[in-house]
Amino acid sequence: MPQLDQNEVHFFEELREAGVLEDVNGNCLDTSKGVILVTCADGSHFGDIFKRQSEMTPLIHTLALNGGGLILPHRSPANMPIGMSPTGGMICLGDIYMSQISVAQELKGISVVALHVHFPCGIARLHNIGSRHLMELLVAAKTRIKAETSEGTKVAACLHIAWPDGRKRTYFVSRDKWTEYLQATGSQS
Repeated sequence: MPQLDQNEVHFFEELREAGVLEDVNGNCLDTSKGVILVTCADGSHFGDIFKRQSEMTPLIHTLALNGGGLILPHRSPANMPIGMSPTGGMICLGDIYMSQISVAQELKGISVVALHVHFPCGIARLHNIGSRHLMELLVAAKTRIKAETSEGTKVAACLHIAWPDGRKRTYFVSRDKWTEYLQATGSQS
């Protein structure tokens, strides 16, 4: 399993200090009707993510593909083309995921999406997605879900980190604090 290097550890610690990564609080969203869990299928992390999510809601409708939320943004290198549509356009993995999210909402009446990525991640490494790019893609995935699903959909973007000391922690990612962080550091997303 890949390990965080010292630069990645420093980056995520900096995001914790800036309030971008917050401890997960199950009371932030009304999950009484359940959540659609969009996550990576990686067996090294899935169990921990699922266990943590199950502590916050009585119903979890799971959608798990390798890369999880990394495959949702249109411009993600992990959003690989998988075929052609009847109209001649490309169908990508992220399109399939989006379709499944919409179907799950319709079938289950769930309006909350728990969007998870983890780091380090094999799919991220395979596509040369570093820690900063991963954060950008997670925020873009949240934006896509909100734009392409029914009005009123709530999305909780979460990052699951396997720290070098063996701890595994899940953090809520504040899109607003991420934007503030980028402005404060003179970076652009």
